[in-house]
Amino acid sequence: MRGPRVRVRLAASVGGDLLIDGRLRPAIGLKEGGLRGRALVYRLTEVEGEHRRLDPTSLNSVDAGRVDMAAMEAAFGALEPPAPGERPPLLILPVNWTTLRSEKSRRRLLRRAAVGQIEHGVLALCEVIGLDPGTPRTVLHEVTGGLKPIFRGVLARTRPDPPMVRHLAGCGFTGASILADRLEAAEDEKEMLRRVLMLQTIGPGILIHGVGSVLALGAARAAGASWASLDITPGGREAGKLLEETKAAAGLPRPPHIVDPT
Repeated sequence: MRGPRVRVRLAASVGGDLLIDGRLRPAIGLKEGGLRGRALVYRLTEVEGEHRRLDPTSLNSVDAGRVDMAAMEAAFGALEPPAPGERPPLLILPVNWTTLRSEKSRRRLLRRAAVGQIEHGVLALCEVIGLDPGTPRTVLHEVTGGLKPIFRGVLARTRPDPPMVRHLAGCGFTGASILADRLEAAEDEKEMLRRVLMLQTIGPGILIHGVGSVLALGAARAAGASWASLDITPGGREAGKLLEETKAAAGLPRPPHIVDPT
């Protein structure tokens, strides 16, 4: 129920190896109420020494590119094939801005994303992480324009901070994403509505990451968010309640079918 496991060990350009340890979380389509695809989330740690947890957005350009490519490869490889006749599921992939701002690494990533979508029958969304508020808007618009022919959409991961949101608005993003655990009062419908409306000035498609309660899921749906990735404990009563909530929201005859091959 938590989603397929994604684990990759790779060499860093400086120092020891890095470990990508993540999941393909269930991503719920809040308008239809059913499983819409998977959203990749992961932790990055050093393998040797103190096993420090690293922020992917702090990596140099070489390591950022390696991590993004390895994470994408592992995500595609962990997917279950879609059922015959069903519409292609979404695969939401976080990609470092450090990788995307380099034309060479961006092209390499785009080629792999194009092949992966065809081979696995999915539609990929690019979730841009590590955006720099000092980046010129012309550069943002150029990069998002280059991503759109390959990706189903391009989301900017950000906080609902008015200056940053204003900076990203009108730069070609199709929407934005936000981490639920970074929000205060994530279960409050009025507060969630205020945040979602602010983020929608960047683009209409809004992803709420890591929803872990019925109240937070309801608040995200009521606010008009497009998708919610679920952070739930297998076998927990809250997990069942979350799935029942999505079923009731869309009037489905049964809960969405979530498969965890791990």
